[in-house]
Amino acid sequence: MTEPVKPSKPKSPSSGKKSTAPRKKRTKAEIGNGKADSISESIELEEELLPDESEQEVFTPEDSDLLDSVESDEEEPSDDSSDFIGPSNLNLELSEDPVRLYLKEIGQIDLLTAESEFRLATRNEAKKRLDWLLERDGENLAEDGQIQVLFCQIMKDLLESYKNLQAFCQANQVLELPDFALVLAEAQALREQWKTDEPSYMRDYLSTYWKESERTQDVIRSELVSGLIQEIYAFFLAAYLLPEETALYLLDFLNSKGSFPTERTCIGHLPDIPVLKKNIQTINDLSEDATQALIKANLRLVVSVAKRYLGRGISLLDLIQEGNLGLLRAVSKFDPARGFKFSTYATWWIRQSISRHIAEQARTIRIPVHLFESISKLLRIQRSLVQKLGRDPGPEDLALESDFLAEEDRVKIKRAQKNGTAIGADVQARWDAASMKIQRIMKSAEEPVSLERPIGDEDSSQLGDFIEDYDAIEPMDAAAKEMLRDQVQSALGALSERERQVLELRFGLIDGKDHTLEEVSNYFNVTRERIRQIEAKALRKLRHPTRSRNLRDYFG
Repeated sequence: MTEPVKPSKPKSPSSGKKSTAPRKKRTKAEIGNGKADSISESIELEEELLPDESEQEVFTPEDSDLLDSVESDEEEPSDDSSDFIGPSNLNLELSEDPVRLYLKEIGQIDLLTAESEFRLATRNEAKKRLDWLLERDGENLAEDGQIQVLFCQIMKDLLESYKNLQAFCQANQVLELPDFALVLAEAQALREQWKTDEPSYMRDYLSTYWKESERTQDVIRSELVSGLIQEIYAFFLAAYLLPEETALYLLDFLNSKGSFPTERTCIGHLPDIPVLKKNIQTINDLSEDATQALIKANLRLVVSVAKRYLGRGISLLDLIQEGNLGLLRAVSKFDPARGFKFSTYATWWIRQSISRHIAEQARTIRIPVHLFESISKLLRIQRSLVQKLGRDPGPEDLALESDFLAEEDRVKIKRAQKNGTAIGADVQARWDAASMKIQRIMKSAEEPVSLERPIGDEDSSQLGDFIEDYDAIEPMDAAAKEMLRDQVQSALGALSERERQVLELRFGLIDGKDHTLEEVSNYFNVTRERIRQIEAKALRKLRHPTRSRNLRDYFG
């Protein structure tokens, strides 16, 4: 059995002939510093979050100043919450010991190189591809024919990708074909181990052309290169999914003949059903191991990001927990074929998860996450305008510096203000609408204050004691009404029981609600005319000077 070909250095994208692309050799310090090849402009972010390996934080119980290290030396995130509290004022009494224990454990886990991240993520991508095939073709592996159909499809995909790539590259000369023997060898080597110092031929190849795709000004060429890279990576995944015996046969055939055998020949070299089932189980197990390795190796990155959000009313452990959820999401969504470094990609998901948690939990009244982000942007603009204008900016000023108003309209308004000319009616209407929207957003940013908030050092009074109650009755008016009530009851005492009840119901002296003659007549089971007569008689009695004298003073 022939040994797999050792992966060599990547080839350059020069057209016409095969050549080896120069690969800059990186030191361990550079790898730890996040200077791996990447087309992302977020490399600076990686360098900020992942310091040099020789200087990498190793968290141990002896680091007594660990939790204090998040103070002034840590840059605050670009969040504009006005109630930010310095980390030095935090109450960490309940989380100090668990945090130190947790940091000690994750500090013992080695960091990953860019090549290791690529290999681990490829295991996960291969598992996704296998699951998709199982879902499409049916997952009844108990049938012997079904599992053979599955691997026949994988073999067809591999050979089809190979033929498509050859035909397209020969016709268009867009990029140089990879060494399929090296691709096949590296794909199978992923089953044995991922933690190796050997450079990844496939990652270097993909990164080289992704960079070219990003740099080129030709949109059509960029799209072609991107599509071809995805096709090459699909070939790589299919090669990884193949059973070892079949892959070795293809490698021997490729080394000796310079091309792949026919589809019928390849399918004839598939192993027996038990071996194919074991291959599927192996792929699932390797994917699970890869997921765990990616998560554990990036737990320190979560802590590095979470420390910057301290002082928002949420404990460090909760921030780490939310960041870990973002890390899990990043592991499931990461596409290694894009050429990014995983830590760069995961940082965005970690920050997104923590920011959402803060937006949901840090306020008494929850506001939507998108509104929280808008408030942060407006607060940044507000601070900038205060320094520029020397006064508090209004909603109109904020609209001219924010995205709530179109750039074209902002230019027109500023030009009109500068020249002293009139602003068009349609532009003015859009400006007013944007200003009103900003005003509503800024009002929602106001934090509510409890009326029971203590005032003063002795806590003898509360904030609610100093707020005027417009519904409260003046003491003199309340006393006058109470005296009037007593006088009315005294006057009603001179009437008969039925007369008093009729007046109390008709004028609402009991429940404050006036009742009609119909309602009162139904209550006493008499006619409305009889109720009217009783009411008239009772009022004549109350109008007598001896009974009305005490009531006249209250009615002027």
